[in-house]
Formats: sequence, C-alpha cells, structure tokens
Amino acid sequence: MNLNDISHTFDEHGRCIPTNLSAPAHALSRHYFSITPPQIDYAAIHARATEHLGDCGITVDAFAKRCEDLLHTLRADPQSRNITQGVVVPFLLPQAEHADYGEALSQRYIPAVAHAFAQAFSQYSFTDHNKNVMAGQLCINPGSRHERLLQAMQQGPVVGCYFPCLSEYSLPAALERVQALPEQFLLAGGYDTSAALVGTPGLLQRTDGYPPLLWLAAVQAEKPLVGYYYEAYGYNLTFNRRPHFGQTAEYWNSGLVVLG
Repeated sequence: MNLNDISHTFDEHGRCIPTNLSAPAHALSRHYFSITPPQIDYAAIHARATEHLGDCGITVDAFAKRCEDLLHTLRADPQSRNITQGVVVPFLLPQAEHADYGEALSQRYIPAVAHAFAQAFSQYSFTDHNKNVMAGQLCINPGSRHERLLQAMQQGPVVGCYFPCLSEYSLPAALERVQALPEQFLLAGGYDTSAALVGTPGLLQRTDGYPPLLWLAAVQAEKPLVGYYYEAYGYNLTFNRRPHFGQTAEYWNSGLVVLG
C-alpha cells in the first residue's frame, strides 16, 4: 500500500494499517483480541480523573467540548476519520512536571489506576506484578512524540483521546508507524494510558471474548527488548513487565493519542 493513499491509514474497525514497515506487524487481523468500544461518559471520566489524579482545573463541559472538537476534526479529515470508528477513550491529566518518569509512573499513575479500578469493580482486583524498580530506569522512546504530552502537562491540564489502534504490532513497528502518521498522532506511554484506564476503568473488561494487553510503547525500559503493559487476567486488571524481543503477537496492542 502507498502511504500517500489516505484511505489506507486506518481501516473500518479503526485499526492503524501496518504499511511499509520493516519491523514485525500482522498485515491482517481477525480481531480476535479486541476491546468493546466504551460508551463515552464525560462526567464520569472527569469525576474519576479528579478523584484519583487530582483536580485538573477544567469543567466537565469544557472537557467534553475539547474532546468533541478533537473528534470532529479527526472525522473531517479523510486520512484520520476511520480511527474514530474504533475504540475512543477520552482522558484528562492534571498539570504536572515529573523529574523521574519511572518514579511518577510507579508512585502516582499506576496506583491511580488501581484505585479507580477497585472503586468501579469491587468484586475484582488490580495487581501490580512488576517487581522491577522503575525509578531512574525509564525514558521516552526517541521518535515516539511522547515528549509532547509531557510538555503539554507542564503548561496546564491535558485533554486528549486514547486510541488502542496499533493492534498486533511489535513495539518497534508501533514506533516506526507513528513516525509516518500526521503530526497530531503521538505514541501512548505510561501517563496517558494510565489516565485512559483511570477515566474508563472497565476498558479491558470483556464478557464475550478476550481483550488485548496494552503496551506502554512510548516508554523505553531499562533493558532493550523489554516493555511494560496493562493486561486483563479474567475480569481482574494487572500491570507487568516482560520481554517482547521485537516480535509481535495477536493479543498485543499499543495506543495512539491525540491531544485536544
């Protein structure tokens, strides 16, 4: 496929089509591991973000308007409209500047996901299986564009939409693919993926099939070919770390983020 063919950026399911990649990605998907598109409830997302991440200094109406404007812009562009046919997860992040990415992820953002999940699904559990110390160990993958999220967070509260649309990509392929997309698309990392799960804690809940795991693809781990991820285990939610070896699997997914 030609990357200049705008009809071949996202398919009818919202999946980002893996074109012209040197790293592994499944050319076709049977959508066996998939996420049920959640109903968007801006008030509930706003309330959870405020409770578990802190006051974002923005009203529910302003949050909803910025997200809807963002989605309207994506739908109006033939190159991006199909991404809105898939899973769309609005999120909020309060203004913050973190000196250590790994420390903030482990001390603030993962616990926020745990608290939001426990509140929404008291009959199930969240478990952080990662025993590796992340403080001083993590950084941003060059070329991921994730640094723009951090810059935006330093300037004020961040509104965005998370799209888990890089299904069945290796992590190197996800990084490679985002660099060929229009500039508004950022590869999702730890803070934004966590914020999506804080606002929509049932994102990986499925009763009629199996959801994928969500890699923090914009995050560079302390060792090459290792990554961090959120994953459902039954109806429970987990966080963990594992080798990926630059390969791909049918149940792997990474996200794109667009800021509003």
